[in-house]
Amino acid sequence: MMDKRRFPRFLSNLKAYFPGDHIAYQVTNLSWKGLFISTEKNFPKDKRLIFLELELPDIGKIPIYGYIVHYGTPEEPGIGVEIVEIDQNLTPVWSIFIKTLNLLQEARTEYEKIKSQQKSEK
Repeated sequence: MMDKRRFPRFLSNLKAYFPGDHIAYQVTNLSWKGLFISTEKNFPKDKRLIFLELELPDIGKIPIYGYIVHYGTPEEPGIGVEIVEIDQNLTPVWSIFIKTLNLLQEARTEYEKIKSQQKSEK
Protein backbone atom coordinates (compact mmCIF):
# COMPACT_ATOMS: atom_id res chain seq x y z
CA MET A 1 0.00 0.00 0.00
CA MET A 2 1.36 3.42 -0.94
CA ASP A 3 1.62 6.12 1.74
CA LYS A 4 -0.46 9.15 0.70
CA ARG A 5 1.06 11.57 3.20
CA ARG A 6 2.29 14.89 1.84
CA PHE A 7 4.76 15.61 4.65
CA PRO A 8 7.44 13.48 6.36
CA ARG A 9 6.23 11.76 9.51
CA PHE A 10 8.37 11.45 12.63
CA LEU A 11 8.12 9.08 15.58
CA SER A 12 7.37 10.96 18.77
CA ASN A 13 7.10 10.82 22.55
CA LEU A 14 5.41 14.21 22.86
CA LYS A 15 2.45 14.77 25.17
CA ALA A 16 -0.95 16.18 24.20
CA TYR A 17 -3.50 17.67 26.59
CA PHE A 18 -7.24 18.22 26.08
CA PRO A 19 -9.18 20.98 27.88
CA GLY A 20 -10.58 19.85 31.22
CA ASP A 21 -8.61 16.60 31.10
CA HIS A 22 -5.46 16.47 33.22
CA ILE A 23 -4.15 13.29 31.59
CA ALA A 24 -1.16 13.57 29.25
CA TYR A 25 -1.76 11.55 26.07
CA GLN A 26 1.18 10.25 24.07
CA VAL A 27 1.66 11.53 20.52
CA THR A 28 3.22 8.55 18.76
CA ASN A 29 3.98 10.28 15.45
CA LEU A 30 3.61 13.67 13.85
CA SER A 31 4.20 15.76 10.75
CA TRP A 32 3.83 19.39 9.68
CA LYS A 33 0.06 18.94 9.21
CA GLY A 34 -0.91 16.06 11.49
CA LEU A 35 -0.35 13.85 14.50
CA PHE A 36 -1.52 10.57 15.98
CA ILE A 37 -2.52 10.56 19.64
CA SER A 38 -2.58 7.25 21.46
CA THR A 39 -5.78 7.12 23.51
CA GLU A 40 -8.77 4.96 24.33
CA LYS A 41 -10.85 8.09 25.02
CA ASN A 42 -14.08 8.20 23.01
CA PHE A 43 -14.41 11.05 20.55
CA PRO A 44 -17.43 11.92 18.41
CA LYS A 45 -17.37 10.10 15.07
CA ASP A 46 -18.27 13.20 13.05
CA LYS A 47 -15.61 15.47 11.58
CA ARG A 48 -15.56 17.96 14.44
CA LEU A 49 -12.99 20.62 15.19
CA ILE A 50 -11.06 19.77 18.37
CA PHE A 51 -8.63 21.73 20.49
CA LEU A 52 -5.52 20.39 22.21
CA GLU A 53 -2.22 21.60 23.55
CA LEU A 54 0.96 19.91 22.39
CA GLU A 55 3.93 20.06 24.75
CA LEU A 56 7.21 20.63 22.93
CA PRO A 57 10.28 19.65 24.99
CA ASP A 58 12.34 22.55 26.31
CA ILE A 59 9.88 24.98 24.67
CA GLY A 60 6.37 24.78 26.11
CA LYS A 61 2.79 24.02 25.11
CA ILE A 62 1.40 25.17 21.79
CA PRO A 63 -2.37 25.34 21.18
CA ILE A 64 -3.62 23.40 18.16
CA TYR A 65 -6.98 23.22 16.39
CA GLY A 66 -7.58 20.21 14.20
CA TYR A 67 -10.00 17.68 12.78
CA ILE A 68 -10.08 14.00 13.69
CA VAL A 69 -9.49 12.36 10.32
CA HIS A 70 -9.14 8.75 11.41
CA TYR A 71 -9.37 6.44 14.41
CA GLY A 72 -6.86 3.86 15.51
CA THR A 73 -7.35 0.14 15.68
CA PRO A 74 -8.16 -2.11 18.66
CA GLU A 75 -4.45 -3.02 18.73
CA GLU A 76 -3.38 0.64 18.49
CA PRO A 77 -6.21 2.85 19.76
CA GLY A 78 -6.07 6.56 19.14
CA ILE A 79 -6.97 9.41 16.83
CA GLY A 80 -5.33 10.89 13.78
CA VAL A 81 -5.61 14.68 13.83
CA GLU A 82 -5.18 16.96 10.84
CA ILE A 83 -3.78 20.27 12.07
CA VAL A 84 -5.89 23.20 10.89
CA GLU A 85 -4.39 26.03 12.94
CA ILE A 86 -1.64 26.70 15.45
CA ASP A 87 -3.08 29.33 17.78
CA GLN A 88 -1.52 32.39 19.46
CA ASN A 89 0.76 33.16 16.50
CA LEU A 90 2.95 30.14 17.39
CA THR A 91 3.13 28.70 13.85
CA PRO A 92 6.79 29.84 13.49
CA VAL A 93 7.65 27.82 16.62
CA TRP A 94 5.98 24.73 15.12
CA SER A 95 7.80 25.29 11.83
CA ILE A 96 11.21 25.47 13.52
CA PHE A 97 10.39 22.39 15.62
CA ILE A 98 9.48 20.35 12.50
CA LYS A 99 12.64 21.56 10.71
CA THR A 100 14.62 20.43 13.75
CA LEU A 101 13.05 16.96 13.54
CA ASN A 102 14.09 16.84 9.88
CA LEU A 103 17.69 17.73 10.83
CA LEU A 104 17.72 15.10 13.58
CA GLN A 105 16.53 12.50 11.07
CA GLU A 106 19.32 13.52 8.68
CA ALA A 107 21.85 13.21 11.52
CA ARG A 108 20.52 9.71 12.42
CA THR A 109 20.71 8.60 8.78
CA GLU A 110 24.26 9.91 8.39
CA TYR A 111 25.32 8.29 11.68
CA GLU A 112 23.92 4.91 10.63
CA LYS A 113 25.60 5.17 7.21
CA ILE A 114 29.01 5.92 8.77
CA LYS A 115 28.65 3.15 11.36
CA SER A 116 27.65 0.70 8.64
CA GLN A 117 30.71 1.67 6.55
CA GLN A 118 32.98 1.24 9.57
CA LYS A 119 31.63 -2.28 10.20
CA SER A 120 32.12 -3.30 6.57
CA GLU A 121 35.73 -2.07 6.67
CA LYS A 122 36.61 -4.39 9.56
